[in-house]
Amino acid sequence: MESIHGTEEDKDKGIKYIESFWTRFKKDQPYLSKLVLREMMSFKSDKVAAAFAHGVWVTYAALQSQEEADDMNENWGLK
Repeated sequence: MESIHGTEEDKDKGIKYIESFWTRFKKDQPYLSKLVLREMMSFKSDKVAAAFAHGVWVTYAALQSQEEADDMNENWGLK
């Protein structure tokens, strides 16, 4: 799995990571991505829309990480 680690030092790596995330998000969650985009378009400020998108990214990434951890725990018989 990709990681955000190290993207602060390499701006191009950070941009590629975020682009990759949104591409996967749109593919994996088409209805949710349309809802997020519609909500982002309703903000009058680009900064507010960007903050909203960042919040979506952080939340979704955290949920994915938890899902992976749960799967590993189940596979290892820890759940």
